[in-house]
Amino acid sequence: MDFGIIFSFSNPKPQQIPPVRLWENHLRQAVLAEELGFDHIWTAGHPDTEMYFPAQFPTLAAIAARTSRIRIGTYIVVVPLYHPLQIAEEAVTLDVISNGRFDLGLGVGNFVNDFAAYGASRSERASRMEEGLTIIQGLWEQDEFSFEGKHWRFPPISLNPRPVQPKLPLWVAATVPAAFDRAARFGAHLAGTGPYFELYDEALRKHGRDPADHYRGILQFMHLADTREKAWEQAAPSLVLWCEYYKRKFDEHDDLKFFRDQPGGYFGVDPLPESPDELAKVKQLHFLGAPFGVGTPDDALGWVRTAQEQGVTHLATFHQLAAMDARHAEHSMRLFADEVMPAFR
Repeated sequence: MDFGIIFSFSNPKPQQIPPVRLWENHLRQAVLAEELGFDHIWTAGHPDTEMYFPAQFPTLAAIAARTSRIRIGTYIVVVPLYHPLQIAEEAVTLDVISNGRFDLGLGVGNFVNDFAAYGASRSERASRMEEGLTIIQGLWEQDEFSFEGKHWRFPPISLNPRPVQPKLPLWVAATVPAAFDRAARFGAHLAGTGPYFELYDEALRKHGRDPADHYRGILQFMHLADTREKAWEQAAPSLVLWCEYYKRKFDEHDDLKFFRDQPGGYFGVDPLPESPDELAKVKQLHFLGAPFGVGTPDDALGWVRTAQEQGVTHLATFHQLAAMDARHAEHSMRLFADEVMPAFR
């Protein structure tokens, strides 16, 4: 099991802190993650929101400069919002800065406001994603690459510098059948949100690929404390903010209708209770299928064991989320590293 930590740089009102202090907290936690033995640091980003910091590449460059062992990666970059050449160039730059420690996670994107902000066509996102993946892989793996497509075209060009890693560790996000098929067709590892791996494995076999050669990642909110009561007291305000934000986003479109129609909706309960005591009573509280891990290290051992049995190879955990106090997040990181991770090494 590969254990990662994911940063969103959430900074919502009314608990908002100065951006410089927010950065100091996260960079300190990045160094701490390496010291504690985490395997990956991932970032995520969206424009026009206090729940994310959008500029992932410079963020990861700063983290790479302060670390030496831990891998870094995007979870994820929305390909249709950018020119694929820009993504490929920034990715190879990060690979060099980190001395070959970079993983590139990509996705087609869903949020309506993201596409409106960039003036990109949301209806064309699937075809832009397909062309983008072809271009990024071609530029990374071939000394010289040209392309002629519907959205982009360019003469033979080369990435400079060349990557440290000859084959880019590529991850593709998926929550619906078409996306699972796309990830498999391009030979990418799966950047998932929940343990829905059957469709991915079926698609890999259909495209002549061995599922054993591919990784399966999920995101999981993880907040640990010395007691369950303390964990819920510390985590509940952030969970409510996080779920309210995502419910607004998910309700804007029908892409995730499958999850909306499940009992309890996106999170296992609808409406979402606001008090820690009421949240703690929800037995199936989850984020698109991945349980919210709020409790003690003993509880976490069970959650991670279940994920491993489901086929998860890479677990990316949120410890610093929304309005979470940085001190509580760092204590959670230490508990997870000291009392949970060793059981799965």
